[in-house]
Amino acid sequence: MSATPSADGRLTGMDGRDLVRSVAAVAGLGLVRSWWPGRGDAAAVERARVPGRAVGAEPGPGGGVVRFERSALRGRVTTAGAVFCGWDGAGPTPSPLVRAELVEPDARARLEPHTAGGWRVVSERLTVAVSSAGAVELCTPGGVLLRRDLPPRWWERGEGGPARWARRSEVGADARFFGLGGSGAGLRLGDGVHPVPGGAGVAPVQLVLADAGTHLVVPDGTEAGTVRLAEGAEGAGSGHDRPGRAEWRGAGGPPRHWMAVGTPARALASWAAVAGTPEVAPVSVIGVGGSGGPAARPRTRVPPQGAAAGDGWAAMRAALARLTALGVCGAAPAGAEGDGPGKGAPAEVWVRWWQLGAYLPVFRTGAGPEGWEARPALAELARVALAERRRLLPYHAALGAFAGLTGVPAVRPVWWNTPEDRGLREGGDAFLLGDAFLVVPVLGPGGGPATVRLPGGRWYDTATGRAYQGGASVPVEVAADRLPVFARAGAVVPVRGADGEVEWEVWAPAPGRTGAGMVVRESGALERVVSRWEEGRVVVREELPAGRGAEVSVPVRVRGVG
Repeated sequence: MSATPSADGRLTGMDGRDLVRSVAAVAGLGLVRSWWPGRGDAAAVERARVPGRAVGAEPGPGGGVVRFERSALRGRVTTAGAVFCGWDGAGPTPSPLVRAELVEPDARARLEPHTAGGWRVVSERLTVAVSSAGAVELCTPGGVLLRRDLPPRWWERGEGGPARWARRSEVGADARFFGLGGSGAGLRLGDGVHPVPGGAGVAPVQLVLADAGTHLVVPDGTEAGTVRLAEGAEGAGSGHDRPGRAEWRGAGGPPRHWMAVGTPARALASWAAVAGTPEVAPVSVIGVGGSGGPAARPRTRVPPQGAAAGDGWAAMRAALARLTALGVCGAAPAGAEGDGPGKGAPAEVWVRWWQLGAYLPVFRTGAGPEGWEARPALAELARVALAERRRLLPYHAALGAFAGLTGVPAVRPVWWNTPEDRGLREGGDAFLLGDAFLVVPVLGPGGGPATVRLPGGRWYDTATGRAYQGGASVPVEVAADRLPVFARAGAVVPVRGADGEVEWEVWAPAPGRTGAGMVVRESGALERVVSRWEEGRVVVREELPAGRGAEVSVPVRVRGVG
């Protein structure tokens, strides 16, 4: 059957077999005529270069180079478990994102022949398979497919203009994308086009969560680009799943990116091992108005997101979303940017801002609503929030030290420890402060959400002590003088006691389970402890590589019992 153009230029009369034959014929040319989006004149038609067929390979430490008819792909797995992919033979360094001295190849990972003329690299943490046509598949050590990158395309203009490229990726039908999207709307990246910053110090990390596992991808380019995302959909029993898709577009050089596999914490730690861990602000900084003190600038910098205008609630929501996204990107921001919801914001907004600040890495109080010092009730609410912040200073210090060692942020998405929970992937404003607390911010007038979904395990309402079983939504009790906060069973939290000295606040572990915590000692070292039931009481002991450590000498206050 032949295909003929209709009046509006579309092809008609083509059946499925004709379409398959046409696509196969075009693919066989190796050079595809294509339009670059945004070009408005017919003279902008350009030819796209594709890799072609694989013609050989050169194994090397951590991977090697697969050569194609019109390009070459260099892959390298590092000792930390991160993998680099660079087309046109591009290497992992020099790079605006990673530190050359940290990119140590895993000598145990080698490039080896694979099926159908392809190649693969097998390592302890992941497997990377390269097809004979240039598709790259990222798999778990057990061979479960997490991501498929289709062969890239390049546009190289004859007039000497910048080269451009596009690369399409496919992920599981249930996968969801998270990262710094540039809008301040939240950590979840929905369907549509999102900016990808480029240049020195910028790390637009994207985490992809799916039932099969979690993986991280970081485009490593010198020029800004875009990524168009489309979430997938499951076939509801029909077997016809639609995979999630990402189309990356950039300029200024060949496609280069990093990937890592594992839990969110492990994947981010793999990235931090080659990019460097962030600098962390001192927890003693408590910003008042514009005098917040010198906050450490993270090594990972990102361009500012669009400002949120309105009555103050939108600004607070955007600040929290940005803070969480920066943490996922491997940065350690000091706290919510700016010094409050803005002039003219209602007193209720300011109160919730202060209460939120007690659970952020740095407390930026802002100037407060006009005349608030003369309003005793409002001043008391500010005092309560500040007191909670000071009580938690030892815990903030421990989280900051841990972030400086591993790159794992203090403020984390609720799915951080349980990414397999689909209900947690769908978003929401709640966040984790370390492993111990789940905080439910109030980001709108009238009292906040009625329920919140808790991650798996036992949790306690810190105000009432009532225990809840996670993996489900539970009621939220919102009061004027505090935010709803839940503590994980077994959590051991260093806090400042009434006498100003550090003590342990322990939330009773579930029967037969243990818990853990950490504190920064005067020497600057992190000390880890464990909690467990022994002879009918909850005890806290020093964590040792083997054997049972001694009970801690500082006071222990057990909560969640009785």
